[in-house]
Amino acid sequence: MRVRATTATSVVAAAAAGALAFSVFAAPAAHAAKDNLSISDVVANGGRSIVVGTTAKKSFTVTATVTEDSGVKEADLAIEHDDPHYNYYWKPATCKSAGKSRYSCKATLTIDPRAEWFRNDQAGTWKVHAQASGKDGDFYGDYYSTVPVKRAAELTVDAAPEPVKKGRTLTVTGKLTRADWNTNKYANYASQPVRLEFRKKDSSAYSTVKTVKANGSGSLKTTVKAVSDGYWRWKFTGTSTTAAIATTGDYVDVR
Repeated sequence: MRVRATTATSVVAAAAAGALAFSVFAAPAAHAAKDNLSISDVVANGGRSIVVGTTAKKSFTVTATVTEDSGVKEADLAIEHDDPHYNYYWKPATCKSAGKSRYSCKATLTIDPRAEWFRNDQAGTWKVHAQASGKDGDFYGDYYSTVPVKRAAELTVDAAPEPVKKGRTLTVTGKLTRADWNTNKYANYASQPVRLEFRKKDSSAYSTVKTVKANGSGSLKTTVKAVSDGYWRWKFTGTSTTAAIATTGDYVDVR
């Protein structure tokens, strides 16, 4: 049975050693700047969605620029889901000089989908944090940006029969599933629109043929007329909580 964490302390206890006090992340409020320390350009995963499956750990970087004339003493970078448990991931950052009074700071964070508190309702937009202290005692910390944390999707395709006579009916099937963080398994993703795309044998570009909605079990099925040799694939464009995915093309020889 999966037991849910009920406090922020239980989530971050393992990461507490050696970093600045994490109380700065305990509530969604701004923190006053001291003297001339400032933080900018805070980005998680290069601005791309963080896509998490069911078992494999997902590592990503958070970067920030700290401006402080005395030099950076410490810096921490984090992402947080804005729920009552204040669940978040954070790490001390490594900072390197990037010119006069400017420092490039980076930390690598890792999400483990098998963590007991990590669950489906946390998919969506997370806040990205940064805090830093200067060697002269200056300190600043706040929310700076956001990053989507999404459930990974899986998609299959099969076009049959192969080969097929020109003008005959070709049946294309598939199935759409997505990561279930509650069970650490992939589950059917029903009622989602998925595009059927085709690429001619000598072409490098796919074009949309039609859009099909997955049924109650996530299955896809449609028929098309076989016209020329080429590759058929399904493409799911994703949602605010689930990542986009496209299958590799299934080649069909039309004779």
